Amino acid sequence: MSFTISSNNQSNELGSAGISITVPAAPIFTDTEIVPGESIGPEDLTVTNNGTTDGRYYIFADWRPAAGTSAAGAQILADRLNIEITDDDPDAPTVIYDGSISGLIEQPNTGRALAANTSETLKLTVSLPNDVGNVAQNLAIEVDLVFVGQIEEPQP
Repeated sequence: MSFTISSNNQSNELGSAGISITVPAAPIFTDTEIVPGESIGPEDLTVTNNGTTDGRYYIFADWRPAAGTSAAGAQILADRLNIEITDDDPDAPTVIYDGSISGLIEQPNTGRALAANTSETLKLTVSLPNDVGNVAQNLAIEVDLVFVGQIEEPQP
């Protein structure tokens, strides 16, 4: 004789959560000419997590030669153009990244926390150091800042 026990749990639900990092599509900088020793900015950039859960985001620079500049020339400029990204804390701004455009890869290295349905404003400044000389003269690049989101890992 066989014996079977069954249990039927009704009304159980399982859902998913996600993050959605968005930034405005408009250009951040409208000044297209910069000379050694000059900086432009800071300009504001609002980052928003439209998702349903807390997350972290990382910033990358996707750059390429502009019209009239070779790939090698774009590399020279990307290695020398500096970008500084800070938060907008008026009392003690945190530097998120300060380095070359070409080095802006997965920054900050631990990600930046952003709760669900919140925004924060970043300040961006681009500069060309005094010591660049003529090597970067008449070179141009196009730069897209890419924001990649990751769901915040729960703490044990």
